[in-house]
Amino acid sequence: MKTLTTFFILFLIASTTFGQIKYEKGYFINNDHQRVECWIKNLEWKNNPTEFSYKLTEPAAPVVGTLATVREFGITGCCKFIQANVKIDRQVKPVIGTKNELVPVWSKEKLFLKVLQEGKAKLYSYDSNKLKRFFYSLNDTAINQLIYLETLNGSTLIKNTGYQQQLWSTLKAPDATMNSIKAVNYTRKDLENYFKTYNESFGGTTQEIREEKKGSYFNLKLTPGLNSATVSMSAVADGTNKKFLSDFGTKSGFRIGLESELIIPFNNYNWGILFEPTFQSYHSETEGKYGLSTVKYSSIEFPIGLRYYIPINDNTRLYLNGFIVPGFAMNLNSKIGYYSFFQNVKSPNTVDIKSSGSAAFGGGVEHKRFSLETRYYTSRNLLNGQSIGSADYSRLSIILGYKFIKTRLK
Repeated sequence: MKTLTTFFILFLIASTTFGQIKYEKGYFINNDHQRVECWIKNLEWKNNPTEFSYKLTEPAAPVVGTLATVREFGITGCCKFIQANVKIDRQVKPVIGTKNELVPVWSKEKLFLKVLQEGKAKLYSYDSNKLKRFFYSLNDTAINQLIYLETLNGSTLIKNTGYQQQLWSTLKAPDATMNSIKAVNYTRKDLENYFKTYNESFGGTTQEIREEKKGSYFNLKLTPGLNSATVSMSAVADGTNKKFLSDFGTKSGFRIGLESELIIPFNNYNWGILFEPTFQSYHSETEGKYGLSTVKYSSIEFPIGLRYYIPINDNTRLYLNGFIVPGFAMNLNSKIGYYSFFQNVKSPNTVDIKSSGSAAFGGGVEHKRFSLETRYYTSRNLLNGQSIGSADYSRLSIILGYKFIKTRLK
């Protein structure tokens, strides 16, 4: 355990020192209207940022761009934000007015708005926790919020769909009807489609500032390794209330697994979902007061887990993972033999191994297709559900991995 603790302390230090979200190629426009090519830290902002980190060159020190210093910034194939002074209604739960209506409460703010569409009419979005707002501008004039509010009055849903009137009076496409505009929901998809139709209906073009579609990745990895495992047994002797202990000691053994990993397009592909059928075995014997006790344990387990990657560079990543190891396993003729007070030494008790579930956690380093990991498995009872006692099994594994399949899923 001291070795394991030391490993994780060093791992966390290394993660803090080297771990970072990747900087990607982008640009910003400063207050002097100068465009500066740079590298921007892509945080895949769920909420609109108030600042961002950039480097003028990849090896350079990071600099912070803010609303006070940057008019616009973007990441190639990802996103674009502009600085804007706007009126915004931040009511999450609007107050119902005397006429049973919802009225915007405006505040003037400087924000980074996300650009969704460009053309004669431009569409922008702003997200902040539970707040979702869309904005528009026409012919590069002032940017205004598209008004939409809703709240519950008892069981009645009250809405202010002012954005539909705005579309009708300011952004009416030639073929639009009131019914077609009423069918436009206050969602990104519906508004993008409407703005695209509007821009194209006037003979212009529309440019969608859309994130590059990211598919998941599927990896298949062979994971051989070595186990350092222990079993300690506590059982009740036949016909007595006395317990006897058997410490089978630490034994080294071979393990091999086939790890399936689904890398999901979240947080720059830093999360993976794992499933790793694993063969492992432990064979040992110990001479006790009443005879020789033996453990023969071989099984195929089916751990399910999560992994988090910490990039160092394009080819190397650190990672942490955790697993749930279900009690269900394929136990391959696995038994424990032990002796009690009233038995002839030539006739031991033999019980089948039925293990409980456990957990595992570990960390390692991956370089290109190879990985090296240390993983600790918490104790599991090999005599689960049996009245004679318990046999606690735990192990520490050193695992070498080779990724022989890596494919992108559409």
